[in-house]
Amino acid sequence: MIMRSYKAILALLLFCYAGVAISATHLFRLTWDSDPAHEAIVGFSPKGVSVSPYVLYGTSADEGQWQREEITYRANFFSLESYFVRLTDLPADSAIYFKVCDFDGCAPPLWFKTASNEPAPFTAIAGGDTRTGWTTRQEGNKLVAKIRPLFVMHGGDFTNGNTPFEMAGFLDDWQLTFSDDVIDGKSFKRIYPIIPTHGNHEDTNYATLCQVFGVDFVRDNNCDEQDTYGALTVNQLARIYTLNSQYQESGWQVYASQMNAWLASDLQSNQYAPVWRIAQYHKPIFPHFDGKSSNEGLFQWWATLFHKHNMNLVVESDTHINKLTYPLVPQPNTTAFYRSDNGGTVYVGEGSWGAPARSANQSYPWTVDLASIQQFKVISVTANEIKVRTAEFDDGASTLSIKEREANPLALPDNIKWWVANDVGAVFTLTQNEKGLTTYAPLNSENQRAYTLTASHDSFIASAKPTMNYNAYPSGMMVVKNHHHYGEAKALISFDASHIAKCAQLNSATLSFQSNPSQTSAITGLASELLPVYSNPTGVAISLVEPRFSENTVNWNTGYSLFSEDSFATVDVIDAGNNITLPIDKIALLTLQQQFSDYAAFGLGISSDHPVQQRFIDASENHKAPVLHVTFSGSEDCFSTPNNLITPPQSIENLNANRGVFETYIVDAVERARTLFIHLNGGYGNADLYVQIGQEVGFSDHLCRSNAADNTESCVIDVPSGRAVSIGINARTQYQGLHLSVSEN
Repeated sequence: MIMRSYKAILALLLFCYAGVAISATHLFRLTWDSDPAHEAIVGFSPKGVSVSPYVLYGTSADEGQWQREEITYRANFFSLESYFVRLTDLPADSAIYFKVCDFDGCAPPLWFKTASNEPAPFTAIAGGDTRTGWTTRQEGNKLVAKIRPLFVMHGGDFTNGNTPFEMAGFLDDWQLTFSDDVIDGKSFKRIYPIIPTHGNHEDTNYATLCQVFGVDFVRDNNCDEQDTYGALTVNQLARIYTLNSQYQESGWQVYASQMNAWLASDLQSNQYAPVWRIAQYHKPIFPHFDGKSSNEGLFQWWATLFHKHNMNLVVESDTHINKLTYPLVPQPNTTAFYRSDNGGTVYVGEGSWGAPARSANQSYPWTVDLASIQQFKVISVTANEIKVRTAEFDDGASTLSIKEREANPLALPDNIKWWVANDVGAVFTLTQNEKGLTTYAPLNSENQRAYTLTASHDSFIASAKPTMNYNAYPSGMMVVKNHHHYGEAKALISFDASHIAKCAQLNSATLSFQSNPSQTSAITGLASELLPVYSNPTGVAISLVEPRFSENTVNWNTGYSLFSEDSFATVDVIDAGNNITLPIDKIALLTLQQQFSDYAAFGLGISSDHPVQQRFIDASENHKAPVLHVTFSGSEDCFSTPNNLITPPQSIENLNANRGVFETYIVDAVERARTLFIHLNGGYGNADLYVQIGQEVGFSDHLCRSNAADNTESCVIDVPSGRAVSIGINARTQYQGLHLSVSEN
């Protein structure tokens, strides 16, 4: 009797346990690798021993209608075992509900959404380098759950050592990306598809992506080193390319050739449809941290290919910083980009989803802005535009609800800490030209123009060496308050703006410069792999400088007096290398406007506030010239009128130029003969006048030359009907305050 009662109780307990039994599985992930409208890969790992695992799934929250799918394949990432179930024939633009089950029971239910077969807007997240900085990585993961993207692009370097222990930690943290939902009265978590990329910290195992995430990009049912590149189309709006930048390493030439041949073919087939092409890979072509070398091999592989076939947006990682570029085009016969506002490819990145941010100290003339922050990109895609935002990690953001996301695929939570970039603000809006290449919309673009000016003259002067010129000094431009050898040293920088319409009004200006060292030491570089390296900051003062100096001749005697009496800003510079981005205040902007009117140039100076510490500011000679980002407003007629066009009778006041400069002006042709009186006078210095009819004037190509000992020069010429006149002014010495007048009889 006692035995019967015991068996009955045991049976009852087993029955009750079975009702709440949980499968011995964990570390759930969902992957896209080919057809996101109809397929997805469910991945998970056993927690201890999982017997006969499988997946139950369906298109409603009613589990009674779900079907069972067995394991497609299993893989071992060293000692980390994973199971994968490929779900196929899924309905497009639909919620898919599922559970991971085994002999012991089922895990809590999850759900995701398939991509659409129609051109529907979507929101995605793109970032990389989650390998260290676990607390920050977790903060970024929690932000994913709040944003509710359709999918996530991960740029590689999931862990530091690519070990099973670290990968299990990454996958455990990945569970923080899931959103909590209640659907038909039941609790679900929304899981977001990941599209993974191979990074250099995965180089110990080139099969990491298929062993951990179950991808089969090649679709050959084999998990091997080739499953690191592929493409898929999302919502009939964007073709997403995942490439392996690590194939540039020795020993992978065969795979590299296969990848690039496939890429060329696929891009050619998809260069106009779908609307957008977006790529991700790990190593940036031109890193924005000087401790990382340029990847010229990747430039040779992809730069021309991207431009030829309308690659719109590229997401790079690896460097642990944040950057945006303008649309870029490869410069012919070089390994270099140039900015093209008429259409190109935009590059963003570079990692820092947990891994400590390095110094963002390598800017280029085509860089929009950069910063040393923890971040990922939030990408909003429609048929007409892509909006790129940079989200910094904190816990202040609200959480989108399932209803808010269903109502608006582009909705974003309130109170996200958006990074605000120079020139474009918090939202970098990308559009297309008629060929399909990327263009962009500047802030308040109506009747405005944005320009990036690279320093045309930059040097430093030293009080203890008042007659010495220090242009092209190997370490850059020295700034120090009191040096035992140089005394006080100040940097002078001028920016040529002669190509900007003189009738335009300056609206904003932002100075960007970098401190040395130009190369990071081995010790600093090694340390920054684990921890950011920040040395004690030194304050430097920014002043206005009259831009009437030459970098080849300026010294203390000639340059000190060009500085304004007071500085208008102070910023901190560190000796481990950092980029300074300084918006210029409204008061200083008024003086810059006057400089523009007087010199068609801008002048700024940098000096040290510290009594003894010296700093070096990178100069143009070490390929990191200071940059001034400016915006101007004006009418269409203003911007379309050449600066050097003169319509008689007209006078131009206050002309200035350094020695050796040859300025030219044009008098347009008219349909009648006329006599022109061309006259120079005023100011100081020595300028000569040259005039030619019907072709460009030059030293050896002129009809009239006036070269008196001072600035009083005149030419009187008879101009036939239909002929233009070219006027040249040669600065035999530096001149300032010159007056040019052109009138007709």
